[in-house]
Amino acid sequence: MVTDEEFSEKLTSEFGSKITEIRIDPEHRVNVFLETDTIIDVANYMKHELGFVYPNFCTGTDHKEDIEVLWHIGYPEGPILVILRLKTDRVNPVVPSLTTIWEGFNWHERETYDMLGVKFENHPDLRRLIMPDDWEGHPLREDYVYKKPRYRKLEDVEE
Repeated sequence: MVTDEEFSEKLTSEFGSKITEIRIDPEHRVNVFLETDTIIDVANYMKHELGFVYPNFCTGTDHKEDIEVLWHIGYPEGPILVILRLKTDRVNPVVPSLTTIWEGFNWHERETYDMLGVKFENHPDLRRLIMPDDWEGHPLREDYVYKKPRYRKLEDVEE
């Protein structure tokens, strides 16, 4: 069983300065702040060397100046939860997909794409999940402006 402090030490000794920051909160959540080019290596290490096998969920937050993507990964032998955090550009938000490591992130990454417009490189099926395919924009972005969709009346539909 790995504690949150042991996890942090192992990650720091393995990746050193490639990790921007690690913060542990009182609920045993370990927040790992990473750069884009490091996340795949860290994720592989976590799963295959440390046993973090439960992909809980992926989400994102629009901070107006950038978009942050968060992947929550669980550990079966303890209360520790790791949150991999990655900031990306708002204009062209592109991050690596973690579905190649944890297949369970498939729909979570699709939802993050749909709601925030984050493109996940190497995702096996990146397309809208909630909104219709022809929907314009991404509803959870700070700059999103809702446009009421035009609906056809039943009597206007040709049979």
